[in-house]
Amino acid sequence: MADLTDADKKSFIDKVIGTLGKNKAELTAKGWDPTQRLTSLVNGAASVTNDEGIISNVEAALISAVATRRADLDNNYALASASIASVEGALGKDHPLAKDLHQIRGAMSRTKRAQKPPAPAK
Repeated sequence: MADLTDADKKSFIDKVIGTLGKNKAELTAKGWDPTQRLTSLVNGAASVTNDEGIISNVEAALISAVATRRADLDNNYALASASIASVEGALGKDHPLAKDLHQIRGAMSRTKRAQKPPAPAK
């Protein structure tokens, strides 16, 4: 049974519920009343369906939250970048503060991070 998918397991449960329900009279006559078991199985199936709804809502909320975070991050990054241009406009490109601000992003460049430092001379 370990190879069954969730859909297979749900189908199995539904089939057991149906089969027990159809054969309730015969089972009861033989000394095993499946009423409580059927109630448990039906309630369990409803719980699984409810849980799936919760998961679906959480997944949708996660997708939305990730998109919102991405937009907020991109907007704030653009504002930080524009701040450098504003400093340059106010102080000039050659001002030490403008140069310092440019070095912040330059130090974070992926290409610079990917480069290995040169090997020490022997």
